Amino acid sequence: MTSNGIVLLSGPPCSGKTTAGAVLAAERSSPGHGRIHLEVDTLFDLLFPGSDRNRDDRLRAYDGTHLLARMFVDHGETVVLECTYARRDQRASLLKALAGSSASLWVVEFFVTPEEAVSRFRERHQATDLDEALVRERADAFPYFDEALRLESSAGTPEEHAQSIITWLQQSPRPVDQEAWTRAGRGWN
Repeated sequence: MTSNGIVLLSGPPCSGKTTAGAVLAAERSSPGHGRIHLEVDTLFDLLFPGSDRNRDDRLRAYDGTHLLARMFVDHGETVVLECTYARRDQRASLLKALAGSSASLWVVEFFVTPEEAVSRFRERHQATDLDEALVRERADAFPYFDEALRLESSAGTPEEHAQSIITWLQQSPRPVDQEAWTRAGRGWN
């Protein structure tokens, strides 16, 4: 797999990003070198443990994660960066962190139907600020991007999705147009 870049896993809640990301990061890109897996939600919980998950705290968690990703990329690592990335501000935060970098950005989007997302949400046993109506709305309105690799989350296991991503990256896909990807994000309602 290519190095010195970011493999961004995005998609609506409950679309399989986290489980596929963990499998992808565990795979070895070359002997002795793994991939750095950064989850915005995990860093959010570490940085803002008592937060009500307001917009400002969310954006600060994205900013911090993106700066950490930039640090690893600048040291020649491949970073698997994972979160929803539906909002334009979230995407712009990554572009700001990558300003002046030659790092490539490859976007993988996980597609899930609203019904499947809600079904998966019901099986989760973790604290969240989401409810079934929000999960359904976010799955229905996710701003997919044409230059991304799109995976249908119900069409494979996390291991199969990770292998699909690795195979795709071995074919040296063109990195996304970062500005176009940012503009395609949704505004805050």
